Amino acid sequence: MFLACRRLPKVELHAHLNGSVRPQTIRKILEERSRAGEALPVTEQQLQDITACGDRSLADCFRLFDLIHVITTTHSAIARIAAEVVRDFAEDRVVYLELRTTPKARPEYDMTKQSYIEAVLEGIELGLRQLPAAADATAAANAANADEAPPAPAPADIIAVKLLLSIDRREDSAAALETVQLAARYKARGVVGVDLSGNPYVGSWGQWREALAAARAAGLGVTLHAGEVYSPAETARMLEFRPDRLGHCCYLDDSLAAELRASVAIPLELCLTSNVLTQSVTSYPEHHFAEMYAAGHPVVLCTDDSGVFGTTLSKEYAIAAAAFKLPLGALWELARRSVEFVFGGEEEKRRLRGLMDRERPLMLGAKIERGNDEA
Repeated sequence: MFLACRRLPKVELHAHLNGSVRPQTIRKILEERSRAGEALPVTEQQLQDITACGDRSLADCFRLFDLIHVITTTHSAIARIAAEVVRDFAEDRVVYLELRTTPKARPEYDMTKQSYIEAVLEGIELGLRQLPAAADATAAANAANADEAPPAPAPADIIAVKLLLSIDRREDSAAALETVQLAARYKARGVVGVDLSGNPYVGSWGQWREALAAARAAGLGVTLHAGEVYSPAETARMLEFRPDRLGHCCYLDDSLAAELRASVAIPLELCLTSNVLTQSVTSYPEHHFAEMYAAGHPVVLCTDDSGVFGTTLSKEYAIAAAAFKLPLGALWELARRSVEFVFGGEEEKRRLRGLMDRERPLMLGAKIERGNDEA
């Protein structure tokens, strides 16, 4: 099933830039800074914590993200990471990616929030320019070993990449509004939405509601991290706001779960491995994906932080297949329906629908070796 999931064209709607960094890139950046004579900002033990995948509490993850942010401080590092993330998702047969990141000002590195965004966009554009060569290499590998690699798509179908700007929960209302204004300014460069994320124990909903309403008024998509911890009052206010999408929603009481299911289908961005490894969910079979999927509620499989959690979107689909007994046809339908929830606009949706529909006969005709699951 894993190989079939690799061949499946997929849509990724919840991926954090810094959480998706390759562990080896973190080490390379530190090595380069060390050779330049800089004092390293992390200890060897902290570096091992960043680059080793495994079970972590949610609080542990936010400490790790702070360490990653201390390392990825220059424009060149940010652009490099963005380019690599684009290539990694394209290699995993993700045909549409919404990457999210919090704009950061670092005066000591001559970095403003605006120059941070510019570096991310330059990295995305670099990664996209590098893809035709990568597709040629994949095609050569497929010819040599067709049973073990996904088919190489045409360059035009490799991947479309959009950017979401995140409001960090540590930010006050003025900083949140600044992020929204920057998002609106960069719409022509592929910024399509705004995300609310960060440590769920920090801040309160009232700090960001006005900025999020301004994002909506500016024609930007709005997605919220919700229910990462048990906070029914805040989650209720988020549901009342009616964002375009919600992330995680691991902790909902019966009333909130019923309200969500009764809503006009706010899609959920669900990250199986992330939720299990952070112990937000006990196990894959007990993940709330099962309940929401069975109820017909719109759900989208996502990676969250592929580098931190050592996953790919193909692995997430293979895990769902194994944990919830989903056949390949159901996985294709899941991926196909994800197209309807992208923030990239109607033209992008039409392109993705066409791509998915063209591949449906090939995908559903693929042979699945049940014994080769690698979830």
